[in-house]
Amino acid sequence: MDRRTPISAGRRYTWLPALALAAVAVAGCSSSGGGSTSASAPPSSAGTAAAPATATGTAPGTPNSPVATTPAAPPSATPAPTPTAATTPAGTTKRPADACTLLTSPQVVAAVGTAGPFRGTHPDKVDGKEVWGCTWGSPQSYVHIRETSPTVLAGLRTNPDYKLTPLPGVGEEAYLVERKDGFRPEVYFVSSGHLYSVEVVKDRSPDDEVNAPAEAAAASGLALALSKLV
Repeated sequence: MDRRTPISAGRRYTWLPALALAAVAVAGCSSSGGGSTSASAPPSSAGTAAAPATATGTAPGTPNSPVATTPAAPPSATPAPTPTAATTPAGTTKRPADACTLLTSPQVVAAVGTAGPFRGTHPDKVDGKEVWGCTWGSPQSYVHIRETSPTVLAGLRTNPDYKLTPLPGVGEEAYLVERKDGFRPEVYFVSSGHLYSVEVVKDRSPDDEVNAPAEAAAASGLALALSKLV
């Protein structure tokens, strides 16, 4: 009888369970060690720059970011409109209360051709009422401006003793008014609905008519300047 067969068979089957248990133990160690390398390894930060965090944790320009929530600057104050012919009521005037503030002594000296200084004086009352106007100079040489009645110009238009020459660009309407003999010219102009008279006398004397052309030119120049101030 061959005794080696049972012994050989018994040894063959006794080590198989031990081998199976060892295989299970190895598999368990692999799974309990954190799994695969790609699953357990932390993400690499090499070569990747982290985006800077904003103050609120949101990207600029989003509804909750400082850029989006900063209040807009308040609108600047709108300047008041400058009065113009369209906004100024008809019949009003921009003239100063004191007519003597309109001209300076050097302006009067240049107009009359006589050394100053010249100081302004107000005209006398008419029918107990103050007259808006001023006279600069002396009884012999002076510049005079005053407001007068619109009927004065209407009367001069129909008076055959006077000649009226239009002066374009002076106020709303203006005329150089001269007597037929050329004596003592005056300028009448309308500004803001008021009629004014401007007169320049260079030398009041028996033969002062020789100064009439120069007086007419001086009165026309002053009327142009004064029409912008009244």
